[in-house]
Amino acid sequence: MPAPMPPDREEPTREDLTERSQRPRHRRSRGGPAQPPPRQDAGSSGSSAAIDRDLDALQARWPGWVITWGAWRQAYTAFECRDPLRCTVLEAGSPDQLQAAMAKAELELKARWPRSDERP
Repeated sequence: MPAPMPPDREEPTREDLTERSQRPRHRRSRGGPAQPPPRQDAGSSGSSAAIDRDLDALQARWPGWVITWGAWRQAYTAFECRDPLRCTVLEAGSPDQLQAAMAKAELELKARWPRSDERP
């Protein structure tokens, strides 16, 4: 016999149970590694090529940064480690958002290290 519900909780309704069963589950399958959630644009074969083009363009424009695409998180991540006192890590959902954040970080870095020969 199941334990009674605490007084501050109510019994789940049929709608709650139906809604819960329709949510995607990202659990580990038996014997295999956990799988990332499906991409929103999983049907398009050019999406991977577009991400690669974006990464190449970003890396060419921002040589002091290491830029990656996180498939699980669906986000671009940029690492700037020229300042030995602080490594900057930025994340954005699009290349344009990432470039805006990187430009702001570059300005802050230039304010700390005004002359390039003083930079590490």
